[in-house]
Amino acid sequence: MDFSTQLDDLQARIDKRADQIDANAAASDADWAEDDAAAAIDYASWTVDNARLAVLDAIDARVYADELATTAGS
Repeated sequence: MDFSTQLDDLQARIDKRADQIDANAAASDADWAEDDAAAAIDYASWTVDNARLAVLDAIDARVYADELATTAGS
């Protein structure tokens, strides 16, 4: 093998290793993005549940206030 061929082989191995590193970094980025998406969905679900609870609390407070107003008016 001459020097030029060895140099080409070395460059090919370097390029292959760089591609592997890029692929690993991309996979890591994808893992983080998936985790962030799952956390956002969990947070949205929690927010909707709390909004529903707030609506029920508001209804209960209005019913109670109306009952007190009716009692006070009689």
